[in-house]
Amino acid sequence: MSRYSPRHLLTDATLALALILLTLGPGLVKGWVTPTKPGDPSTYLDRSGLPAGEPWWIFAALIVGGVLIRQRWPFTGLVLAAAGTVGHLALQTKFQLLDLALPLMLYTVATVARRRRHSVAVLALAMLMTYAAMLGGRFHVDQETAVWSGKEVEQQQLKQEAAGGEPVATVMRKTLDPPSVFAPDRLLDAGQAVMEMWLLLIAAFAIGDAMRSRRAHLAAVEQRTADLAREERQRAALAVAAERTRITRELHDVVAHGMSVMVVQAQGAAAALDRHPDRAATALQHVIEVGRSSLAEMRRLIAAGRTDPAEDPQLAPLAGVGAVPALVDELRSTGMRVELHVDGVPTAMPAAVDVSAYRIVQEALTNTLRHAGPGAGATVLLEFHPERLRVVVADDGTGPAEGADDGGNGLRGIAERIAMLGGTLDAGSAGGAGFRVCATLPLRAGESLVPR
Repeated sequence: MSRYSPRHLLTDATLALALILLTLGPGLVKGWVTPTKPGDPSTYLDRSGLPAGEPWWIFAALIVGGVLIRQRWPFTGLVLAAAGTVGHLALQTKFQLLDLALPLMLYTVATVARRRRHSVAVLALAMLMTYAAMLGGRFHVDQETAVWSGKEVEQQQLKQEAAGGEPVATVMRKTLDPPSVFAPDRLLDAGQAVMEMWLLLIAAFAIGDAMRSRRAHLAAVEQRTADLAREERQRAALAVAAERTRITRELHDVVAHGMSVMVVQAQGAAAALDRHPDRAATALQHVIEVGRSSLAEMRRLIAAGRTDPAEDPQLAPLAGVGAVPALVDELRSTGMRVELHVDGVPTAMPAAVDVSAYRIVQEALTNTLRHAGPGAGATVLLEFHPERLRVVVADDGTGPAEGADDGGNGLRGIAERIAMLGGTLDAGSAGGAGFRVCATLPLRAGESLVPR
């Protein structure tokens, strides 16, 4: 067994000592308290009735050795205890308290056996060995009794012959011959004598097997609990990662748009500072307003990642499709040509679709402002259908530079939003000049427009 320690050895040694004291203690006390008569040649061991033959002590030593290694090597200990118990049965044809080590060892084996059929096989073998030992021991005792009785009959015959009586040796010897070892009466008698040990062995096996089953069940429950805890930690980590990704995407959209508008307004203010101070003041005022609104939205996003928005009434809701006209007006104030077209009747839509549609328009117009070149204009189209919303943003600028990477974080964020909602995205050059972003978003929860 694993996790064996000196404490286990001390426990087993105490158990072995207790079995020895319970077995030999009554005889020792009897020899001590029995009075001796003058001239009595009997010794203390004779009065105590302790076994005097060496075989009995050898078998007892085997049992004690098996108990001492019970928890370290349970199967080896069972073999030693079985050998000692079988030897005692063959010598004395009766059980002693020391022989209770055999059921104890069977209990230990049943608790550590990996499979139940192994411990069942050990139980059957132990029952068979104890029965065979009891049967052999009783046959040996009957043989010795028959021999002793035969000697007495022979002495009586000699006395009768000396007195002139008739010989009766033939009849008497027939009556004193012991029955065969496999006689039905002898087999039944041995079974009745060994029944007590069998019941102890079966009870020890049942308790040990129940303990093994309970340990296996507890181990399975602990493993399941550990697996659930690990899965819960993984889900929490994935949720945190997803939330961080969402906040990062939102911050990118806010910062990219706000900084782009502020840069354009600042450039216009610098150009008009000398000739048109009033225009410069207006542009600077727009820079202040855009900077303040961007900072407020950044604070809202960061706070939303740490607190519940319902607990803070100062947090404004996320912008949706209804805020697209204000976004267009804001970009027009920078001098950018932007046209807005709305087809269909706006209807109620899921919050995720509403926010994503606004962010797609914002990111596409921000890219136009940054990459389309001077004097470029853009057209925004919102098509409302009963089952989907189509968002198209196209510009007439020069488009990305030759060999430039047009798959930046902005387009990647748009693609992630649309994929998460089950929509489709088409982004690329618009007829050789400019750039076009076309996104189609489903308006029904759980619906996907991506073919599977």
